[in-house]
Amino acid sequence: MSAPKRTGVEKVQASAAQRPFISTRARSRRDRITKALVVPVGAFIIWATITNLSLVEPIFLPTPQKIVRVFWAIREVIPGAFWITIRMVAAGLLLGGIMGLATGLSFGYSKWARDLLEFSLDALRPVPLFALIPLFVLWLGIGMTPQIALVTLGVFLILTIQTTEAVRNVPHIYVRAALTAGASRFHIYRTVVVPAIVPHILAGLRLAVVGAWGLDVAAEFMGSQAGLGYLMLTRMRFLDTAGIMAIVLIFAVLAVGSDFLLRAFINRTTVWMQRSQDVGVVADILGTT
Repeated sequence: MSAPKRTGVEKVQASAAQRPFISTRARSRRDRITKALVVPVGAFIIWATITNLSLVEPIFLPTPQKIVRVFWAIREVIPGAFWITIRMVAAGLLLGGIMGLATGLSFGYSKWARDLLEFSLDALRPVPLFALIPLFVLWLGIGMTPQIALVTLGVFLILTIQTTEAVRNVPHIYVRAALTAGASRFHIYRTVVVPAIVPHILAGLRLAVVGAWGLDVAAEFMGSQAGLGYLMLTRMRFLDTAGIMAIVLIFAVLAVGSDFLLRAFINRTTVWMQRSQDVGVVADILGTT
């Protein structure tokens, strides 16, 4: 039996009841955006003021107009360098992500795998990856290969520890409930543990993406002949501060943009997970903002 259709008056009343809630959410969102823009807009105004008044030497801090002119001057070489860097970072993320996720899941499932490899990885993890760049260039030569290898190693280490710790912190009540229902060990791991750690793995992926950009820049400084990092290095040789800042801005846009897209993907794919949107957990409990 179908539900009775609402009359026009009822529809108007329902719409009017929803309007204050929508208006409140929109106002809250505008407030958050306004607050978030205070610092960057203020920093830009200060930067433009002190540079245009010549309070700082241009070699140390150029004017925004100078950076725009540099962008225009190097506009023809940016696309090629951009795609080379994107390819290196994407390849490192893909390889390191697959390897790190597989290793972390195997550590969580198999004590034998942990006993065999965990100590070695724990010993490697504190080593500064930038210190390995000369060795990577020596072993793998000049080109894209050492850059991809460095990004792969960094992403691998991040996702390995993130996945391993996520498995260790799965609530025991989930596993005990599945055992009580008669599920096998592999079935519990596949249907209980892995879904429970997905949000933590995605959070680790955000860290890995941000770290991948930094590793790529450092690697390109040492052994690359193309890419945005190499383009920045050539600007540095001529003491072109505006050119350096222009490339830094490109890297910043890439890093922030990739993190924003990944965060949007996480929010859409983990809608079932309870999280606090507007304020922190403590603020929720105490009733403060």
